[in-house]
Amino acid sequence: MMSPFRLAAAELRRFRGHPIRTAALVAIVLIPLVYGGLYLWFAWDPYGKLDQMPVAVVNEDTGASVETDGETTPINGGDQLVEQLKEDRIFDWQFVDADEAARGLQNGDYYMVITVPEDFSTRLASLSGTDPEQATVEFDLNDANGYVAGIMASTVESELRNQINTAVYVTFATTIFGDLTDLNQGLTEAADGANQLADGIGTAQDGAETLENGLSDLNTGAQQVANGADQVSDGVDQAVGVAQPVVETLADNWSQIQTGASSAADLSDRANSDLNTVYTTLCAADTADADACAQLQTYIDDANSVNDDIQSTNATVQSTTTDTLDQASNDLTALQTGAADVATGAQQVADGASNAQTGAGDLATGLTELQDGATTLANSLTTAAESVPSTNPADDADNAEAYGSPVTIDEDNRNAAGTYGRGLAPFFIAIALWVFGLMGYLVLRTVNSRALAGPLRSVPIAIGGWLPGAFLGVLSALVLYLAVELGLGLNPRDALDTVGLSMLVILTFTAMAHLLKLAFGTAGSLLLVVLLMLQLTSAGGLYPVETTPKFFQVLHPLLPMSYVVDALRVTISGGETSHVVRALLVLAAYLVGSLALSSLVVAARRRWKPDSLNVPLQV
Repeated sequence: MMSPFRLAAAELRRFRGHPIRTAALVAIVLIPLVYGGLYLWFAWDPYGKLDQMPVAVVNEDTGASVETDGETTPINGGDQLVEQLKEDRIFDWQFVDADEAARGLQNGDYYMVITVPEDFSTRLASLSGTDPEQATVEFDLNDANGYVAGIMASTVESELRNQINTAVYVTFATTIFGDLTDLNQGLTEAADGANQLADGIGTAQDGAETLENGLSDLNTGAQQVANGADQVSDGVDQAVGVAQPVVETLADNWSQIQTGASSAADLSDRANSDLNTVYTTLCAADTADADACAQLQTYIDDANSVNDDIQSTNATVQSTTTDTLDQASNDLTALQTGAADVATGAQQVADGASNAQTGAGDLATGLTELQDGATTLANSLTTAAESVPSTNPADDADNAEAYGSPVTIDEDNRNAAGTYGRGLAPFFIAIALWVFGLMGYLVLRTVNSRALAGPLRSVPIAIGGWLPGAFLGVLSALVLYLAVELGLGLNPRDALDTVGLSMLVILTFTAMAHLLKLAFGTAGSLLLVVLLMLQLTSAGGLYPVETTPKFFQVLHPLLPMSYVVDALRVTISGGETSHVVRALLVLAAYLVGSLALSSLVVAARRRWKPDSLNVPLQV
């Protein structure tokens, strides 16, 4: 009894000694590697090769100028943007005119067109005024050249916007900073005015300190007057101590004393008058210290009292005899000493008041400087304010948008797919039609064995083997179209062209599948799988072929699915009719070539050999 392992070994030994069978077995083992490896290689880093995607740049900017301080500054944001794009090649920039860009976008030479309009710099220049406008850069796409290509372009739109804004800021920096310089100068003048204000305040402060010192001196003088009063008291005491000896002398010289008393009375009158004059001079001003003047008034009152005493004494002296000399001597001594002290104290008060007056003058000067500095500051700030453009509150939101984002992007798609599924429909329809050819001949026979032995020519036999698959393929293509149209809403730009193209595609793909299956048997099915993998990765159905490795770029024009995807994009979304014509010619060539080669294979198989009796490998 054979074990399961022996049965398995027997099945594998069946492939020995036959190269095609052995190759088929190896191919089955390698299918995951081929499929996974090719697909990962193809899709590994398409965004890393965006710099190989051709994108047209059209610069129509005519430039502009900006007035700054009476000087005209030319700006050209379009030229600056072009230079910025050249420095950072996100895409393969092609700097062309508008006609070339439109033609290239239509026929697929360019995946996108970036246009800088003629008023680009003019709108940028408006940023320096009171009515700023956003500049516009136009992005034109064409989904007929690949839906995912448009998505990739949109994905890097933010980076493009950054480059555009960078170019704008570089272009406009001179003008903006010129205005800022004017503002800076105005603010500098304001700062100078503020410094003058500070200096004036400092001077006023010094004057205030001087005034304070003067008032302090006045207070000291008043204290000294008080001390003088004490000295008067001491003198009176001393006079009393010597009164008796003096009385006799006075008696001997009384006539002279009477004369001296009269002179003293006159002197006292003059001193009292001078003191009143001092009071009037110092205390009449509004800035006079009230406390000091009150104290001075007290002293004047005392002086008046003393003067009264002098006059009274003089009268007494004139009328007094020697009997009253003791009292007169005491009064005279007290009067003389007190008057001297009062005079000294009054002088000190006058000196203090003078210092106060000087300090008040310094304060007035400082306040004048303060006023001048404040005036300069106000004028400078006014000038600085005038250098800043005024705004209308109603326009603040629009102005803020223009200043914050000086450039807006206006995107247009000439043949918009609309949805992701509609954009990728050409690719998946092509895959589905190829899969039918792959699967169809797993069920259908490639050739009628009886016909091979009959008199019928090879060409009719080959075509007869292909027609069943072709007929079923046309039915499957119609079913597929109706399903995506009615079920998903494909809504192609040209429904008849889409259906007709799909029929030609299925006829061609079934002819190719028939050829490979007829020529290589099961190995032909494996070759169909390999071709499917190669076309998945090289047809440009997902990513632009320019972003794929070089291997797939070489395969792209050689395999039919590349042309099928390109033509279906045109019939579904719109685009250049020449792409459809080119696809029809390529498909016709593959169809005729496949049928011709199938006829040759049939002719070769009609020559019987001993190994023709071997049962072919079947799946």
